[in-house]
Amino acid sequence: MLQISILLPLLAIFIIPLIRKKIRNVHLGYFVFFIPLVIFVYFVSKITTIYNGNNIISNLNFASNVGLDLNLKLDGLSLLFSLLITGIGTLVIIYSIFYMNKEDSKLHKFYIFLMIFMASMLGIVLSDNMLSMYMSWEFTSISSFLLISYWHESEVSRKGALKSLLITVLGGLCMLVGIFIIREITGSFNLTQIIDFYKNTSDKSNYTFIAMVLLIIGAFTKSAQFPFHIWLPDAMAAPTPISSYLHSATMVKAGVYLLLRTSIIFSLSYKFSTILIIFGTLTMLIGSINAVFLKDLKAILAYSTISQLGMMIIMIGIGSLGLYNNQNVIYTFAFYAVCFHILNHAVFKACLFMIAGIIDHTVNSRNISLIRGAKTFLPISFIISILAALSMAGVPPFSGFYSKEFFLTVVYQLANISSIYYLVILLIIIASIGTFVYSIILAFKPFLGKFDDAILKDRKLHKPSKGFIISPLILAILTLINNFYKDYLVIPAQQSIVYNKQFISNIKHNNLITTELLTSIVIIILGLLIYFTFANKNKIYSYNPVIVNIQELYNKGGFIIHSVSKILHDNFVTNRLRRNMSYIFLSLSATIIFGYFFLDKPKLIGNFSKIHYMNIIIAIGIIVCCIALSKMTNRIAIIMTSSGVGFMMTALYVTFRAPDLAMTQFVIESISTIIFLIAFILLTKNTKHIEKITFKFTNAFIAIITGISFIIVGLVSYAYKNPSIISPFYSNNVVPSGGGNIVNVIIVDFRGFDTLFEITVMSMVALIIYSMFKIMKKGEFKNEN
Repeated sequence: MLQISILLPLLAIFIIPLIRKKIRNVHLGYFVFFIPLVIFVYFVSKITTIYNGNNIISNLNFASNVGLDLNLKLDGLSLLFSLLITGIGTLVIIYSIFYMNKEDSKLHKFYIFLMIFMASMLGIVLSDNMLSMYMSWEFTSISSFLLISYWHESEVSRKGALKSLLITVLGGLCMLVGIFIIREITGSFNLTQIIDFYKNTSDKSNYTFIAMVLLIIGAFTKSAQFPFHIWLPDAMAAPTPISSYLHSATMVKAGVYLLLRTSIIFSLSYKFSTILIIFGTLTMLIGSINAVFLKDLKAILAYSTISQLGMMIIMIGIGSLGLYNNQNVIYTFAFYAVCFHILNHAVFKACLFMIAGIIDHTVNSRNISLIRGAKTFLPISFIISILAALSMAGVPPFSGFYSKEFFLTVVYQLANISSIYYLVILLIIIASIGTFVYSIILAFKPFLGKFDDAILKDRKLHKPSKGFIISPLILAILTLINNFYKDYLVIPAQQSIVYNKQFISNIKHNNLITTELLTSIVIIILGLLIYFTFANKNKIYSYNPVIVNIQELYNKGGFIIHSVSKILHDNFVTNRLRRNMSYIFLSLSATIIFGYFFLDKPKLIGNFSKIHYMNIIIAIGIIVCCIALSKMTNRIAIIMTSSGVGFMMTALYVTFRAPDLAMTQFVIESISTIIFLIAFILLTKNTKHIEKITFKFTNAFIAIITGISFIIVGLVSYAYKNPSIISPFYSNNVVPSGGGNIVNVIIVDFRGFDTLFEITVMSMVALIIYSMFKIMKKGEFKNEN
């Protein structure tokens, strides 16, 4: 069933276009939302099983010879993420029914891309094989690129999609290299086996460190950590349902998932926790501060997501630091806190994105400095916004308050480890104040005050239908009740990523008034002061807190790469065939010769076979023809002499007992000669062009260098050849393969794809020739089209 949960959305992509074609008067979303709903119900049915400590494993051999198997595992962590992917996915599709126009000609593509993304995310969180996880990882990058660029008519959408693709794919390549390094160390791609290896082996080699850094880069690019966070705000050009799903609840948490899953491997390294704490703190601070100073509703939510993701990375880092310092309570509780916050963040952030979409849909603007008084025509949205935003701000009794308190508890443990971390604690508190401020901005600023009709300009107020409220209302209710059922999801998730199976869901305090509670009160007071003094009156938008503009660095970097590429293209990619071939052959030859003589001179073949006198005669004939070609000026003579070289090569193949190659060479050479003769007959009126002697010497030099390089390759290849491996395999498997002639079996069975492609090419040529004869028969051969 685990494989079916991934395949079901992929099967849907073939059915969606058919439904779209046959049924036009009903919104496509009504048919699509059943797919994630069915999968969600299946995962809900497994909550009790997983909570009782029983994992579900499903193995499917795919390409075992290279280590790629579709091994799936449903444990506490993958169950938590699977429920978020399918549950919020269902609500997003319901929301899209009212957001997306059913008359949109591209609507079926919207749902196809969404299903591909959903299947890819499920592939990431369920995979127990790191190679198959990587494949799903890259599919999320591709599908998110397609979703972000859904409105591809807009340049903003295209640039945002390209930026997200470049950054996340770059991180994915780093991750792939890290996976292969881990494979070399552990001997397996299987995640469970890798974790068991590191549990039983204290491997602290440089290779493990390199793999750790590469996997962290992959996670940071996907989860928008500094300095890779710049793609997430630009991704807001996507339709709001996409923003709500990809960039708040699912895709951006893929990196968090990877770090949680691999934390057991790297937690015993002090460097792992240090990197996560430093970059997580910077990300949280940058995200929260930028969110306060922005005017676009979705941009605020984008930077708030960056900030919240930084929180999660910090908790993973502190938990790993606790394990490194043998403080099991900190270690275990930190992972409990991060899993709980993942649940809370997915709920309140998806809800707030939907509310932002409703506001944009109603007044056709997302400018927070202009929108006022929306509660008069969006009263339910106002209430939902308060519930979700206050949960994000960490105000009781919302579930976000508890996960924020847990976060502060985890952060304050840093003071017990080293005084160096006091600065980190201070920066996190400043970022938390920013979190409260932008949460209050989102909750109240668009709704309170008097609505100004000027914001509509020439447009009319477009009140949303009641169905718009269904999904955000469900999510808003969850912000109140998450705390009551959390342990059924969070405890199994925590247990699946820690060394021991123990769990700690709270750190007991001796006093009712705790440091965390006092900190929350200070954050609320300072946040309200900043809001009423600056944000509510738009004074805050006159400030620009940006110190290092990463976006500008990205743009400058892109401009430099484009300029260098243009220079290289203009100089090396030309419409002159000779120049292009010269570059190719010279580069290839230089690489081979340099590699042989200057790096590590390998041995050459020493034992040569006896040369038959016929081979000597043919070789002399080829040399004579080549020399004659350089001296001739008559076209017909040049063609015939050139074909002579080809026919002598045919004879050479015969002497080496390769009749198939000889026949192929003979046919090709004959046809080429005829074609050249016909072409030159038609071109006889053109003036001959005699090349200069320097031109000919250049050609000769390139030809000689290329010949030498390929002779080296041939001699070295034969020197290291071990025919006893391949030859017996063919001879021993001819009869079991169902044949008697070894050549036939090689062509049909062992080299089947090669033969298939040859047949395909020949069939295409035959069809083209047939089409040309039909055109000539109709007397239309003069028309080039």
